[in-house]
Amino acid sequence: MRKISLFVIGALVVTGYVSYRSYVSAVNFEANPDSDQRVTVVIPKGSSADAVADLLLEKGLIKSPLFFKLYLRSNGLAGQLKAGRFVLMENYDMPAIASALVEGKSAELAVTLLEGWTARQIGDYLESLGLTTADNFVKCVETCTFKSTILPIKGSIEGYLYPDTYFVDAGSYSDEAFISRLVGTLESKLTAEDLKAIKDGQHSLQDVIKMASIVEREERDDAERPTIAGILWKRFDNGIGLGADATILYALGRTKGGLTYDELQTDSPYNTRKYRGLPPTPISNPHISSIRSAIYPKASSYLYYLHGSDGQVHYGKTLEEHNENKRRYL
Repeated sequence: MRKISLFVIGALVVTGYVSYRSYVSAVNFEANPDSDQRVTVVIPKGSSADAVADLLLEKGLIKSPLFFKLYLRSNGLAGQLKAGRFVLMENYDMPAIASALVEGKSAELAVTLLEGWTARQIGDYLESLGLTTADNFVKCVETCTFKSTILPIKGSIEGYLYPDTYFVDAGSYSDEAFISRLVGTLESKLTAEDLKAIKDGQHSLQDVIKMASIVEREERDDAERPTIAGILWKRFDNGIGLGADATILYALGRTKGGLTYDELQTDSPYNTRKYRGLPPTPISNPHISSIRSAIYPKASSYLYYLHGSDGQVHYGKTLEEHNENKRRYL
């Protein structure tokens, strides 16, 4: 009997040690220690510790719901978990996760808006991050009121949503506040020299942003943008249609792809092959390099340009030269 008792005690000691080691391992577990990626976790109101543990396991942030609940109980945290949308890091261990959920704090989410995106594309991206819906975002772009000296008096502020990387607290996100930040960033990018050049020039700030939005979509090479802008302004100032395919794509709700003959005939004020002048609004949200190309365009003798199948821009002074470039490079 004595030998059996010693055996049982030994087995319990070993089991306890193994369990303790497993617990310590679970507490220190990090889904990806070398990652700076964020994981959005939405905890509904009234969620139990069991439900939260299962959700964290589903997201891959913990490896044991049992040990997570044990950690909460042993630290007096089981009844203190907050509801809401949290952005947690993949390199959080169990104490960091529990602390964020108890304190109601969320890691800031890095939101990167690409140059030339439309308001709809931005909205789709924000929706994919769980911050808002695309429809709500676009609606705010079109109807919300913002205090700014650079915005049009009324209507959509497409074109003024500056592309950059922003850090956002998912728990306190609102479309209006975020859009205000985007506009504020654009204001900070425009220098006093830029604004003076616009004031002293022939074109309003609103027209400059419209032109910059076209240049952004028409040309990706910063070195070529001033020349493209110069050609488009020359056409505009001389009452010649801009003929920019990017504006037709915008009318069709697209940002890329070829255009059929019927699409080129689209009856829209954004069709700059069919109607002269600038479109009613910008067609993208341009980077400062495109905006400065529209402010400080490069003068040239060209009136036409096209992007060839060789990846190069080919310029023409006359329609005959332009047609020859089409024959040779398209």
